[in-house]
Amino acid sequence: MGAVTDRDVLRAAARDIRTMMRRAQAEASQAAGFWVQADDRLVALAVECDDVVYSQITEAPDLVDRLAAVLGDDWEP
Repeated sequence: MGAVTDRDVLRAAARDIRTMMRRAQAEASQAAGFWVQADDRLVALAVECDDVVYSQITEAPDLVDRLAAVLGDDWEP
């Protein structure tokens, strides 16, 4: 995958990462019987996408690879 610079794609990726994160958090909390903190790695990745979208930071060269690792190579917005 090449560099992701399309803001709509980054917004969709952040949204889907947060959805995945909340689902995993809810399942883990239910299994544990108490509230479980969200995966810090997923939180950071979603925030990084937002920061790139709003020009707070420049896109890291490995952002696309990290998105593919979390969302899968076949993910589409």
